[in-house]
Amino acid sequence: MTKNTTDLDRKQVAVSAFLVATGTITSRGLGFLRDMLVVHYFNRTSTDAFYVAFRIPNLFRRLFGEGALTVSFIPVLTDFLKSEDKKSAREFISSVFTLLFIVLSLLTILGTLFAQPIVTTLSSGEGFTSIPGKLELTVHQTRIMFCYIFLVSMYAFFMGILNTVRIFWLPAVAPALWNLSLIIGVLFFRNTFEISSDVLAWATIIGGFLQAAILIPSLRKNDFIPVFRKWWGSSAVNRVLKSMGPSVFGLSVMQITVLINTYFASNLEEGSNSWIYLADRILEFPLSIFAVSMGTAALPTLSKLWSKGDREGMSEASLHTLKLSLFMAIPCAAGIYVLAQPIVHTLFEHGKFSSHDSEMTSAIIRVYGIGVIFATGIRVLAPSFYAMKNTWAPALAAAMALVCHLFIAYFLTRMFGVVGLAASSVISMTINFLVLVILYQRIITSLGLARLFTTLFKILLASLALGFFAQSHVYFENLFSDDYGGRAISLVLVVLISASVYLGVAWLLNISELTETSQEFTSRIKRKLSKIKS
Repeated sequence: MTKNTTDLDRKQVAVSAFLVATGTITSRGLGFLRDMLVVHYFNRTSTDAFYVAFRIPNLFRRLFGEGALTVSFIPVLTDFLKSEDKKSAREFISSVFTLLFIVLSLLTILGTLFAQPIVTTLSSGEGFTSIPGKLELTVHQTRIMFCYIFLVSMYAFFMGILNTVRIFWLPAVAPALWNLSLIIGVLFFRNTFEISSDVLAWATIIGGFLQAAILIPSLRKNDFIPVFRKWWGSSAVNRVLKSMGPSVFGLSVMQITVLINTYFASNLEEGSNSWIYLADRILEFPLSIFAVSMGTAALPTLSKLWSKGDREGMSEASLHTLKLSLFMAIPCAAGIYVLAQPIVHTLFEHGKFSSHDSEMTSAIIRVYGIGVIFATGIRVLAPSFYAMKNTWAPALAAAMALVCHLFIAYFLTRMFGVVGLAASSVISMTINFLVLVILYQRIITSLGLARLFTTLFKILLASLALGFFAQSHVYFENLFSDDYGGRAISLVLVVLISASVYLGVAWLLNISELTETSQEFTSRIKRKLSKIKS
């Protein structure tokens, strides 16, 4: 592969990731506003019930929607588009759509019918059973929300199609409609229901429909609207199903980890599920901006390189994506660790969210901050295996991590409560990442770890400087008033100063990822300005 081709593939990943990230930032920003309103207006009994009820259909969404199906579906669709056989590509899309429609419909019906035994199995701990009506509320809202799996999985399927033809921004920003649905519901309709928190469940359904529906015009424009057609006997669909087997297993392992955490948290004090959920949201914000964005953007490029038999090109693209993601992940981990308390205090500590809620959520976030680094590595490396239609390697890594998590969580939860549960999750992420690195080296090709470690050393130095200056939040908190506006100004100033310090040290250390990112950003601004002038 020529150097120009390598640079072109790397640039495509970077540009695509930028588009995904901008859309994701919009959605995640609204997500924080949504969570702020939820914990402000509803007590921990209501939020625990809603978050557990939502987690169940959301688990299947990650399994069948944006998980196993997407990573198995995109490489096969890429092969069709590479051969310029658009008619066969449309038939393939319709066949998969029909099968997905049937499976999701059955899951929705079964989940609604058997909501009570499902919820009782997951949340039978004292933190639920000792609170009158809490378990019943969770079952009730699970029944309402179970069809969310159908809606959001269809969104993920549509997103996979559009990502394959390099349409990234609209699918990334579509979840903002789900957030808007909950925001509007909480602000204007929470008092219209007999059980006020039911507004969260019904708004979830409306938002799920909207985020899928907004992608349909783009599908129509690209002539990829799916229709019902026979799916059995299709060799392409069989390839997807064959690839999905190990992928479903691997993602099932990851989702079992979520269920394990739900069960352990249900045995702890009330609010534990809410604290874990909010900490997850803080963790997911940086992950969704760079790790998920980079992984989503890289998969079509990696699939194309693998179809050409270009292992060297895949290695270069993977290493570049990993270095660029860690360039952003490691300073985020340092910042999250130092600023956990002011972040939670500013975002959530108001209304029915107490100082104790804030303290416990902050403690979990500090632990999760370390996990950002390893979660980033997992999200970036896994698409390389999916691109070569190898789904068993990520499954093996996830299975090993799950077994470790099950034993470690049992002991750490008994010793440290909900913080121990978070620590066990981070340890399992680390194991998952290390196994993926080993498998990458053995199955695909050398990842270029020597070059990675050189870059990591520089990033760590710059991140230490960021962490040191982030400590100035104590000074700014004393400088401004303790109302919401003062806390927000203080936090923004600390983040800006710390980020500036990080970028300055990165420039002094000549970290190439900074130069590349700044050049790409500058060139995009120049292109936009030239279009405006013309």
